[in-house]
Amino acid sequence: MGNIFFDLDGTLIESRPRLYQLFQHMVPSSKLTFDEYWLYKRNKITHREILQHAFSYTDDEIKRFEREWLTCIELPEWLALDKPFEGVSDYLSALKNKNRLFIVTARQSENQALEQINHFGWLKYVESVFVTGQIQEKHDLIKGRINVTPEDWFVGDTGKDIQTGKHLGINTAAVLTGFLSEKKILEYNPDIIEKEVVNLDFTKLNLKEKL
Repeated sequence: MGNIFFDLDGTLIESRPRLYQLFQHMVPSSKLTFDEYWLYKRNKITHREILQHAFSYTDDEIKRFEREWLTCIELPEWLALDKPFEGVSDYLSALKNKNRLFIVTARQSENQALEQINHFGWLKYVESVFVTGQIQEKHDLIKGRINVTPEDWFVGDTGKDIQTGKHLGINTAAVLTGFLSEKKILEYNPDIIEKEVVNLDFTKLNLKEKL
């Protein structure tokens, strides 16, 4: 029985509408479509760069935006826009029979994260939920608490997630449902890439045969 660590936003849940709608709310002059906004973000273009170059924001305006963003992004009214990706609940239910599952997220609020995960009915599938609070790194939360082996997995949609797995010395799987394009996620050299998390079949993954 192995350990599988899952990122939350962009991996298990579709959170892109939340981020897009909040951006539109906070930047009333924005005419960006959902696809235009995410073309920026998936190519690692920051809010600072978008606001500076597309909307001529000053440094002070950008700082106010960044403060308000952190205040609002995990409020219940915005989190309500999040939806589980199709099939994730059944996938986790089946996976837990032969693996120990964990959710590891860079959310600020542990309470809000737990409440949302419980709302989706996933707490019964996972051993623990680790929340960084944007204070700790994901790998630091796991080290010393979970005995990992090279056969374990970290699954996520960002470069940080792939780096977390590499810090832990475990396998890394990237999914393309989140915050980076395939081109950008490849820069972090994940062991495998799948279009979505439910496509990952760990019973068939044998990296030693690939090397």
